[in-house]
Amino acid sequence: MNIIENKILVMARPESKTIIKKSLKNISDFTIFEADSENKAFELIYKHIFILVIVDDTLPNIDIYKIGTMLLSHKKTYNAPLLIITDTIRHENFLKNFKALQIDYIQKPFNEQLIFAKLKIFFELFKQKNAVDQSIDELDRVYKKIIDQHELDMEKEDSKKELINISSIASNQMQQPLQNLQGNIYQLLHTKDISQKTKSSITSIKTSTERILQISKKLNTIPAKTNQAITKAVLDLNTNKAYKILYVENLDDDFNIFDHLIRSVFRCKLIRAKTIEHGMELIADSRFDLIFITHTLPDGSGLDMIAKLNQLHLDSPMLFTLNNADIHEGAKAIAKGAFAFFAKENISSKNILSIIDLTLRKAGLTREVKDARSRIVLISRRDYLTKLYNRACFEQEIESETLRAKRYQTELTILIIDFDKFKQINQTHGYDTGDVILSTSAALIQSMVRDSDIVCRYGGKEFGIIMPNTGLNGAKILAQRIRKKIIDHEFEKGSITLKITVSVGIALYVPDKDTTFGLLIKKALNALASAEDEGGSHIKTVV
Repeated sequence: MNIIENKILVMARPESKTIIKKSLKNISDFTIFEADSENKAFELIYKHIFILVIVDDTLPNIDIYKIGTMLLSHKKTYNAPLLIITDTIRHENFLKNFKALQIDYIQKPFNEQLIFAKLKIFFELFKQKNAVDQSIDELDRVYKKIIDQHELDMEKEDSKKELINISSIASNQMQQPLQNLQGNIYQLLHTKDISQKTKSSITSIKTSTERILQISKKLNTIPAKTNQAITKAVLDLNTNKAYKILYVENLDDDFNIFDHLIRSVFRCKLIRAKTIEHGMELIADSRFDLIFITHTLPDGSGLDMIAKLNQLHLDSPMLFTLNNADIHEGAKAIAKGAFAFFAKENISSKNILSIIDLTLRKAGLTREVKDARSRIVLISRRDYLTKLYNRACFEQEIESETLRAKRYQTELTILIIDFDKFKQINQTHGYDTGDVILSTSAALIQSMVRDSDIVCRYGGKEFGIIMPNTGLNGAKILAQRIRKKIIDHEFEKGSITLKITVSVGIALYVPDKDTTFGLLIKKALNALASAEDEGGSHIKTVV
């Protein structure tokens, strides 16, 4: 675990400080600050950003409420988690003001391994909170970018409307004088008394009048894209990059025209597919910067292909092409996920560049928003008590891992761990004691797994572990280690030492039989039930 420039504030008795320092001796690049009074603690809190504050509530003249309030009120430390060392867990009033992931207890006596496991979880939470903060900043930046782009588009639209209005007014004002001029020219040309030289001049005036009429008509049909917009598109596109583009088009003439137009405006590698099936095969083997899909294909419609691509969650933007006669289908393509649509008859070397440029910029903004939202969702997947991932996350990860194991033909096992006779512990010693057992055990288990393993709180007293690239033997070894670790650990309740046992169910993923991730979980639960039926403290496997 590599923690860079991290700071921890510790207010504890000498024996507790020694254990904390020993537990962190193998972690580099962090600093422990010590405080022996509230004033010293407040002074340090205002000067430094701490990723964790550890306070021993058995110290004399220490007000935990006051320290917690100070952390919450300070801009730099309001997110810092507070770990309280205590003899007996008490529900302090100020805990109501703390978020669930910012407060935890550790009961005396504790050892190096337990405090290390607790700190490891808090370090992980701190990194995730940083990621969330960065994501919020990214969302703000992306939002500002979208707003700026929207305002720019609105300005362009307003300018275009103003230009059209002015042009229409000018055109309308010119119509009557031009019509009068045409009538006078007609009369003059049919007058017998004028000379040939005068007639020639009148003919020139007639030609000029006709040209003015043509210009007047054009003023009423301002093109949607100005040369300025085309020039901006050229500047925005990365001309040094060879874009990889797929066009799913079965008509040779339409593809050849598109090929000529797109290659005339920027450098790219254009690949063609004539059917949906061929297109899907190409997309499975390679990533494309853009995907063009035509409306009518031999094995279905372009709308069908968009629906298939949506199931793959691709980040490659899709553009829909169709004939003018089917232009009403464009709205359906947008609704299904296409970034834009255009009629083949209207495409040109001038406007194709603007279409591609706008699509790539829109796709970039969409990806940024998705990435930022994903990081924010990450923190909401945690269980408030154990700080582990919750059941929803467990099921999502199993679904993802089973698909990966099936695709790459790798092994996958899951474990479900349950505490034996846990209901009796709650009834005898109280739910506070049960919560301490769960949170402590979660920290112990988390410290024993690999970085690639996923530990979750599956139920009220069950933990789940997902082990990618692991067969039954590896899963059994971990299950035995966890079972022994829980048995050997001494859970303290006042002067009483509690001994806890766990049962473990293991299931191996079999692609042909486990057609859904729910079946894999069911196998693990059946194995767990079998272990519990034998009296607990057993490990059972279902293949």
